[in-house]
Amino acid sequence: MANTFFEPKEWFPMTLISTLSGHDETTKPLLDMIAELPQLPDDFDFGDDIHTAHEVLLSDEATEEEKRAALFKFTSRRQPCLFGRLASHADKGESATKGLGIDLVWIHEWEMALDRDYVTAKIQRARREWKDRAERGESSGFLIMFNSRKLAYAKPSKELLDICVEVSNLYLVEHAPIDVDVIYTEAVPLRRADGQLTLFKAGCNIFYAGAHMTVNHDRRLPGGLMFSMNSPGHFANSLVLRGIRESFEDAVDFVRETAFRSIGNGGIGCPHMPSASWHNEADDNSDMVDGRKRPHYIPDNFDPSRYSAVYHTDVLCPTAVTTDDRLIKEHYSENDAEVWPYLILDYITTDVFPEDHVNHGLFHGHEIEDCGKYHNPWPARVAHNKELFEY
Repeated sequence: MANTFFEPKEWFPMTLISTLSGHDETTKPLLDMIAELPQLPDDFDFGDDIHTAHEVLLSDEATEEEKRAALFKFTSRRQPCLFGRLASHADKGESATKGLGIDLVWIHEWEMALDRDYVTAKIQRARREWKDRAERGESSGFLIMFNSRKLAYAKPSKELLDICVEVSNLYLVEHAPIDVDVIYTEAVPLRRADGQLTLFKAGCNIFYAGAHMTVNHDRRLPGGLMFSMNSPGHFANSLVLRGIRESFEDAVDFVRETAFRSIGNGGIGCPHMPSASWHNEADDNSDMVDGRKRPHYIPDNFDPSRYSAVYHTDVLCPTAVTTDDRLIKEHYSENDAEVWPYLILDYITTDVFPEDHVNHGLFHGHEIEDCGKYHNPWPARVAHNKELFEY
């Protein structure tokens, strides 16, 4: 039962939803926890891009449609991850040749004031609908936006980390209770042209406005707090399935180069702000990015297999960067943040891995029976700051 997805119905026992999401009927509404979050001052400078977005996202008069448009306008220009930019453009029908589809479920502040079982049910229903579209290759990513001024102005703190854990419990019900500093992966279905149903691993991350100018700056986002799930491997395979790319090898090359260009692309929205991730250098490099188009943040001798960041980019709820409210310009002159230099890129490949390998299910789907379409078989794993196969 712990690994079973469901579509909440009026008749579905709320006590069972509570059990799966890691809380019970006596737990106070989510909005009550949010109300206790330490706040940034009203005049806090998030940068012009976030302030402009907040005029819509934090407005009581704006419709959900207008807020969605404002969010995607921001991410299409200010999201360091280029996969996020592609998805933002695709939502507006501007990126048919790229083909990255994404689903978004919006959680309003008034909904956060209701029983958490309501929020869980809404998320799980949208999650199931997303997987129906993912099966057809129409969507490789899923977003959950918790739109709230209190969340948007939440100060990095232990309380904010607790909120990240709490809302994670409402989504990843099969893993509840969620732990900090752990890597969780979602399972995204795709039906191959031969009719076989497969599952792909997807990364799970959290973005929020208070990350601005902190060591977690690359995860800055206006309007509150947002979950992001995406599967580059599902995306690559869907490109071939839909005829957008001629071959799997071509699709993988496109996804790999997009990943290369995403690393080191942080600091957006702040002049002279360094990225929280960067490319390692290597003695030998096969020049995997076209030199004429190489961004300035990708060195000529970059390592195509490993990169570095000041946090593990696959961890859902990272303690250090979520609780540290120090601004880099004021407190990180000597770069005293922990560096993670062994983050991998070599999983973006046409190579096939055995089922017991950590890279299994990333770019070659795990074959399943149709009844497992909403099942998430991938176990969580603790992040270690060392080479992947040394622990």
